[in-house]
Amino acid sequence: MFAVGIFLMTFGIALSCKADLGTSPISSVPWVMSMFLPFSLGDITIMMNIVILAQPLILRALYVRELVGQLLTTLAFGCSIDFSMGLLDWFIPGSALEQWLACLLSIVVLALGVFLEVRAKIFLVAGEGVVSVLAFVTQKKFSLIKNCFDISLVTLAIIISWVEFGTLQGVGAGTVVAAVLVGRFVHLYESRLSFFDRWKVEA
Repeated sequence: MFAVGIFLMTFGIALSCKADLGTSPISSVPWVMSMFLPFSLGDITIMMNIVILAQPLILRALYVRELVGQLLTTLAFGCSIDFSMGLLDWFIPGSALEQWLACLLSIVVLALGVFLEVRAKIFLVAGEGVVSVLAFVTQKKFSLIKNCFDISLVTLAIIISWVEFGTLQGVGAGTVVAAVLVGRFVHLYESRLSFFDRWKVEA
């Protein structure tokens, strides 16, 4: 479940990039930065996800096993993004309809990946780990915090794009749609796919 979740997340991200309507919020900042820095989307994602260092500050505690696990997961996540981008290298939408279909499919796939990764209860990608910690600390639903987190990332990506290019690059209507819908789809999966909760390993 964990491995499939990671792959679906990265495949959804790559598909949103290929749709060229603005990538998913989780990769909006790395995608914009990859346009003017000599690093791949996966490389910048890894570097940005070092925000795992913020988690001990939020929890006021240090959990070495979880932090190391998230770091290793983040490395795999970044590499998987570049792998997924390679898999979709051939895909170039030929019309606005194809672009929007790809964008919407990327949202469905990405949200399912997030749901499976979180439900697996092994490790989280650093960004999702911060969301999970904030949800725990604030006692709010993960899907709600996810929405707020995504909107914050989009805002930051817009600022970077305007500062660097003087216009919007890598952020568009698809990004806004994803910022709203990814969290909603995660919530839908939480409501409809509760049978995953039965797949537990007793410690």
